[in-house]
Amino acid sequence: MKSKLFYKILHVSFFTVLICTLNIRCAKTEDIVPINNTIDSTGTTDTIYYGFVLNEVLYDPPTDTIEGDANGDGNRDANDDEFVEFVNSSESSLDISGYKLFDSDRLAANTPNHQFPTNTVLSPGQAVVVFGGGTPNSSFGDALIFTSSNQVLNLNNSGDVLTVKNSNDSTIFIFDITPLSNNPNESYTRSPDLSGEFVQHGTVSANLFSPGTKADGSSF
Repeated sequence: MKSKLFYKILHVSFFTVLICTLNIRCAKTEDIVPINNTIDSTGTTDTIYYGFVLNEVLYDPPTDTIEGDANGDGNRDANDDEFVEFVNSSESSLDISGYKLFDSDRLAANTPNHQFPTNTVLSPGQAVVVFGGGTPNSSFGDALIFTSSNQVLNLNNSGDVLTVKNSNDSTIFIFDITPLSNNPNESYTRSPDLSGEFVQHGTVSANLFSPGTKADGSSF
């Protein structure tokens, strides 16, 4: 027997194809719907959205100068090397222009840590990575790469909440990283990618993070 999740995904896929065929707004924020909302084994309330998945987060860069250089600019920096990675898991292009990222402090002040610029469109299966700062210079697959438009992601090691809003200021999702806040000196990534629970990166790969790619370094 097919699950309710199967029929929900089928319904969303059919609706997306229909509106694209009619040349109506395609793959915008309003078309994204939650397909799973659970509390995983880490205690994290984890909502997976059809087409827009938070796949990896690094809030505690490794302390080693080389190993901690997540953005590849030659310097390990506790703020610059923080990153969040999202993936368009749908079969349609996804326009994330105007999406805003907030940590708890910036949400209270209504000042986003990052806002995606106009014409930021993710192809099907494409990732987007936002670093805290620096000058990213490495192999990040075919991901779109940004640094925080307000110079810092400011993800607190002792616990924080990441909020994403669309261009209409509607909240897309809220992700509480507090249950993951044990200062692991590596990222947390979904295992398997896109659909699994968050685990410490070193438990599924020899690397401590993999911005822009799957945990094993391959492309999405």
